[in-house]
Amino acid sequence: PEARSQWLAARGVPMSDAAGRVYRMIGVSQDISARKAREEAVRFLAYHDSLTGLPNRRLLDDRLAQAIHLAQRRHRKLAVMLIDLDDFKQVNDSLGHRAGDAVLREVAQRLALCVRKADTLARHGGDEFVIVVSDVQAEADCQLVAEKVLRSLAPQFRVEGRALALGASIGISLFPSDAGDGDALLRNADAAMYRAKQLGRNQYRFYGR
Repeated sequence: PEARSQWLAARGVPMSDAAGRVYRMIGVSQDISARKAREEAVRFLAYHDSLTGLPNRRLLDDRLAQAIHLAQRRHRKLAVMLIDLDDFKQVNDSLGHRAGDAVLREVAQRLALCVRKADTLARHGGDEFVIVVSDVQAEADCQLVAEKVLRSLAPQFRVEGRALALGASIGISLFPSDAGDGDALLRNADAAMYRAKQLGRNQYRFYGR
């Protein structure tokens, strides 16, 4: 049988003999595994997106701050990539939010295959995702990741019997050349993403280019 852990809450009192020696304990125990599971679920949802299971904005901010601190100590670069799905609103408008949620879950799964363990993939909200790429040696590293993201989203999404084509606009901001803190990096990546949309969508742009 499969082994599993179990949480028990126990309390008891010692039984002593005439000489004051404890010879046994009498008490009760209660299985609190279900309560602990609920507490763990609450903790998880405090830092993760309920739809995709990815880190949420709160955890993203923490991971980004840690990545910046580490990059400063090691004199390394990092990149923030903001990914916005093109024309996603049409999915919700034509097929409903249930279909839109299914697409977002699959997008998250595809994006997860584009990042390394050292990187962070998070849902930024709505149809936006963020990748924090650590230890960037050159801009070419970011280009490879961005192109991998675009390729991963190229195959059609099948939802409720329909095939949907989605692209993405990606903005890239570099630390430390573009900004020195997380908020500024995200703002710059957002500006670069909108520039990518203006230039035709389904492409990536670096901040300030």
